[in-house]
Amino acid sequence: MPWFASELEPLLAVVAAAMDENGTLIEANAGFLRLIKVEGPQPIGTSVARFFIQPDFATLIRAQDSADGEIHRGLLTMGDYMGHTRSLRARVWRVDGRLRVLAEYDIEELERLNYTVLELNREYANAQLELAHANLRLQQREAEIVVLSLTDPLTGVGNRRRLEQALPLEISRAERTGGKFCAFMADLDHFKRVNDIYGHEAGDKVLAAFGELLRRCTRLTDVVARFGGEEFVVLMPNTDLDHALATAERIREMLSSSRIEPLPGPITVSVGVAEFAAAEQGDALLRRVDKALFEAKQSGRNRVVAG
Repeated sequence: MPWFASELEPLLAVVAAAMDENGTLIEANAGFLRLIKVEGPQPIGTSVARFFIQPDFATLIRAQDSADGEIHRGLLTMGDYMGHTRSLRARVWRVDGRLRVLAEYDIEELERLNYTVLELNREYANAQLELAHANLRLQQREAEIVVLSLTDPLTGVGNRRRLEQALPLEISRAERTGGKFCAFMADLDHFKRVNDIYGHEAGDKVLAAFGELLRRCTRLTDVVARFGGEEFVVLMPNTDLDHALATAERIREMLSSSRIEPLPGPITVSVGVAEFAAAEQGDALLRRVDKALFEAKQSGRNRVVAG
C-alpha cells in the first residue's frame, strides 16, 4: 500500500510520491502524475529525477548524508525544463533509503497567476471596448461623410445627388403602396438681380434663408434638395396635390413677407407643383413640375401653379 492516505490518491492539488535514491518512481498520486504530465498507467519503475528542477534531485539525495529524516522544506520547482514548471510548497524526507515528497501548489503563485489572468482579462475587455468605440466612431464618421456627400453646403438641404437618389425610391414606394406622391420646384424671382446689385455674399444669405424656410415648412419624410442655382425641389410622399399646393403657397407667403439682410425689401418665389401619375418616370415628373414653374414665371412670378 502507498505510504500516503488513500484519500490523497485522486487529488490533483496535492502532490504525493515516493522514489528510490536513483529517482525511480515507486508510488505516486494523481497530482504528481499531472505535474510530470503523465497520462494513462502510472510510470512505476521509471526515473523521474529529471522533473526535480529546484532543488534538483542530486541535491536532494546528498542532503543529510543519506540519513533518514527531513531533507527539504519550502519551495520545490518541478516540471519540464523545456516545457511547463510549477512551484510548490513541499516537504521531502527520507525513510529507509527512499525519498518521499508531499507538496501542494504555492498559494502565492496561484494568486499571482490569478491576478495576471484577471489583468489580462481586464486588458482584453478594455481593448474590446475601445475597439467597439473605435468602430462606432468609424461608423459615425462614415455616416457623416455620406450625409455631407448628399448635402448642399450653403443651404443645408440635400444636393442634386440626394434628389437623384431619393426620386426613384419615392416613386417605387408610391407604386408599391398606391399612395399619393407630389413634387414641387421653387425658383427665387429675379435672383440674378440680387447678385448683381448686392453681391454674391447677399445672394448666398438669401439662398441659405430660403433653404432654412423650406426645412421649417416641410416634414421629416419630405426630401428637400437644391436643384441648381436658385432652384429647389421638394419631394412629398403620401401627399395629394391639394396638400402639396397648400404647402407651397404657405412657403411663398412666408418668404414674401420676410426680410433678408441686406435686401431693402422682400424677395419672392415662383413654384410649380405636380402629382405623380401612375407608371410615370422620375424625369417625366420633374419635367411637368418644371413646366408648371415656367408657367408661374410667365404669368407674373410670386405664385404657385399646378402642372
